[in-house]
Amino acid sequence: MKIKSIIVDDETKSQSNLKQLLAEYCPAVEVIAEANSPTTALPLIAQHKPDLLFLDIEMGKLSGFDLLKILNGQQDFELIFVTAYDKYGIQAVKACALDYLLKPINILELSSAVDKAIKQIGPKKEDKRLRELVANIDRRDDEQKIAIPLADKIEFITIAKIIRLEAEGNYTHFYLIDNKHHLVCKTLKDYQELLDGHHFIRTHQSHLINFKKISAYVKTDGGYIAMEDGSQVPISRQKKDEVLSRIMKVKL
Repeated sequence: MKIKSIIVDDETKSQSNLKQLLAEYCPAVEVIAEANSPTTALPLIAQHKPDLLFLDIEMGKLSGFDLLKILNGQQDFELIFVTAYDKYGIQAVKACALDYLLKPINILELSSAVDKAIKQIGPKKEDKRLRELVANIDRRDDEQKIAIPLADKIEFITIAKIIRLEAEGNYTHFYLIDNKHHLVCKTLKDYQELLDGHHFIRTHQSHLINFKKISAYVKTDGGYIAMEDGSQVPISRQKKDEVLSRIMKVKL
């Protein structure tokens, strides 16, 4: 599990040092953005929705505490203060920070703080995934979603927007409407099981298609399926009878 993090510190040297320490000693943490003030941090937080914020306290006109006041409890990230001053401990506790690190950063203390973050963030991610699964029970077929793990997040994709899936070793390519594409570190077999009962069929060892997104069945060149995105999906000899039977029965 990757932990998306943002570093907010007005000293470039401190940013670089923390980023380097995280890369070397805390590989589960991915620094997706850096900000040198609360003002520049706000749009980054809104854009990236981090799991974890490393926050300096004294940063010129606005402090780290000012940033939290502006967010007004709307943040959905865990918080670790990183500061050169040891006088803010009580305020840090009141801000519900996971930890409070003093500069220069001690590697063991940093690792301990990150471990706390992982223990807090992991269950939250899993809870979100489970909430989506439960919500699917009450959704119409065209509204149901599937969770796919990407490098920096778990994304919930509406099943009806999937055109086709294609295997590449232990990875699976997702091709969606509007020319969107994701590469996921799970096998096609895993997704065939998840999508069973949702108008999907395996046409080939490497291809799983959404019958709702078929454009045509082309008989020439050995026969293939033309999809709405313009792609051509082969049909294996072993699958041909099953696929043709489903084509004749499906209600598009």
